[in-house]
Amino acid sequence: MWEHAGRGVHLPHLVRPALWLGLSLSLIPLVFLWSTTLGLVLSAIVLRLMLAGVALLAAFTAWRHSPRLKVPAWLGYGLLFAGALTLALRLYEIRSVVLPLWVDSVHHALLIRVIGETGQYPQSLLPYVEIKHLAYHWGYHAVAATWMGISGLPLGTLMLLSGQVLNALHVLTVYALGTYLVRSPLAGLLSAAATGLLSMMPAYYVTWGRYTQLSGLLLLPAVIILSCILVEAPRRSIRLLACNAVALAGLTLVHYRVLVFYAAFMLAYMIFCALRYPRRLPNAVVRLAGVGALAFLLVLPWAAVLARQVLLPAAQKPASLLGTESYNEIDPALLWTTNSRELYATAGVGTLLALVTRRWHVLVVAGWVGILLLLANPNVIGLRPLWLINNHSVIITLFLPVSLLAGYAIAWLLIALDRRSPRTLRTPLRGLAVTAFVLLASFGAWQFRDIVNPVTDIATAADLPALQWAAENTPRDARFLINATPWLSQVYRGTDAGWWLTPLAGRWTSTPPAIYGYGSASYVTNVSRLSAAVAGLQPTAGPELDDLIRANHITHIFIGTKGGPLKGEMFWGRPQFKPVYDHDGVIIFEVVQP
Repeated sequence: MWEHAGRGVHLPHLVRPALWLGLSLSLIPLVFLWSTTLGLVLSAIVLRLMLAGVALLAAFTAWRHSPRLKVPAWLGYGLLFAGALTLALRLYEIRSVVLPLWVDSVHHALLIRVIGETGQYPQSLLPYVEIKHLAYHWGYHAVAATWMGISGLPLGTLMLLSGQVLNALHVLTVYALGTYLVRSPLAGLLSAAATGLLSMMPAYYVTWGRYTQLSGLLLLPAVIILSCILVEAPRRSIRLLACNAVALAGLTLVHYRVLVFYAAFMLAYMIFCALRYPRRLPNAVVRLAGVGALAFLLVLPWAAVLARQVLLPAAQKPASLLGTESYNEIDPALLWTTNSRELYATAGVGTLLALVTRRWHVLVVAGWVGILLLLANPNVIGLRPLWLINNHSVIITLFLPVSLLAGYAIAWLLIALDRRSPRTLRTPLRGLAVTAFVLLASFGAWQFRDIVNPVTDIATAADLPALQWAAENTPRDARFLINATPWLSQVYRGTDAGWWLTPLAGRWTSTPPAIYGYGSASYVTNVSRLSAAVAGLQPTAGPELDDLIRANHITHIFIGTKGGPLKGEMFWGRPQFKPVYDHDGVIIFEVVQP
């Protein structure tokens, strides 16, 4: 698509692949949106045929139109080294992980399962969770379901591998954004290396299962670059406008919060653009407004769903949009983790250098950080914080602007040193710089090799056969009692692999994936009440446990290796509980009717 829309647009080396990636991530959910709206089903066979067609078209376009560009050796090898090392590190990080981690992963898996089974975007989560009308961003899930349908990989494996590949691809997209904004491939390369190998984020996203925000941030640089190209283009172009609209529409379906981050960047960009080129402002506003209008039309069916299920209720209860003080607390450990102080300091140097050299594109990035912090802390101007943006979400996104500013600072210093050095010293100094780059990247890889937090891992290899057994040997209407504990905002989560029964085995569980909070008030109350009862069980709770099982029509009990309030001794030796699976610390009991 870009090869057709971007004819005549000159871009720095290796920026175009980031645009291809961003547009691909946007087109897939848009195809699902409109095929579902038209009543079509995208089965695995259809997806494979579509892939074959797209591959043939891409090969023809590359052969016919793609220019033959010579990439400088230092840039090609440098980016290849940073990207390959980051990918190897990301895969190594999950070497002992058997299922995606923590809370979000479970409902992400369920949405992917629903899309894979229906061939449509998830309009409801029935029969798995009692949510008849779902208003949750599903763009990542459509992409993952597409990959699952094409590859045939198991759901958990697909999420883990594809998630780490998406994480590593931030090296490419951050490089592209840094190179485009700074107009320096060296700055882009250093920014990419900082993101992939020196920053705690986005590497740590895997331990939270933050696949949706990860995908949104991967798409964000492409949307920003396309918007800047459109604004700075000497002539209006319908092709560029359409390309921008597709990318923006895709971002809308992938993650709402990242859409706000995009708006924050463009606000900073327009402010500095107006200061630098005041006469261009009206034309820029018109072009971006056109992009927004066209993007709105592209997501119109989904916009109607959001208006009906989110915006209208929010208009009736505006207080529901406000965040609490605890929700917006700053976690110092997260803000000042590992190399963050050094990266923040280097980014500060980059901001000062941009001020001195009047590099307004770089100052846009610094302004972007300021706007993000203001959005997360509107109390400084007398406003209440919103639930959509909080300090946590901003802190875990700072890696992107901080890497850009830090990369610019180091690149400026290296270039200045190279220009001011005698010719006889330039080669040794460049060799020293390359050596330092390799050593620092290797240090970062070693530093983050064990980034997965074991607390967020609720499954072990022993749990997988039990989940498979449950899928194959229990009736589809089986009702599993599983371990539970409180999580956030009165929502409960599972504590062991039993929580994965719904997305992997398609079975009902007493504590469903945390997305159950999107259900009706009565449903959420009932689930939370049952989960609270389980979380409060004591090992001696015999009659209380029996009443709980009888009242909720429980047919099976699943106790995983990680455990929880439910203990095997609560059921062993009692005639109404029949052990049907007992291997490697995983126990499944069947409730036998008297």
